[in-house]
Amino acid sequence: MFASLLLAAFFGLGCAYGTSTVEIEGFTATLPYLATIFYGRLLMGFMIGLAGGVAILEGETLNAVLRGAAIGIISSIAISFYGGGSIFIMAGIVYGIITDVVATKFQEKRDFG
Repeated sequence: MFASLLLAAFFGLGCAYGTSTVEIEGFTATLPYLATIFYGRLLMGFMIGLAGGVAILEGETLNAVLRGAAIGIISSIAISFYGGGSIFIMAGIVYGIITDVVATKFQEKRDFG
């Protein structure tokens, strides 16, 4: 969970910074909007951390790729309603995959038996 939250916070800061520096006519990046972007990415990391044991496909890496992409899309929909929808969803897919694959690689293997 820690790895997914740490990566998501990093990507959230990157997305918020990128949004604050973009120059689009008629668009003003306000602090609440940037906070929403950061929170959306942090929420993505939280969902990935919680879904660590969910198996969609066989194979740990392939499962993490599909699960990360799905969670990235879901968590990016809320951000995309305010504008710039397609770029936020595409970034969510990429960041979700990276976060889930790295978190899966570094997760602690515990034997509860």
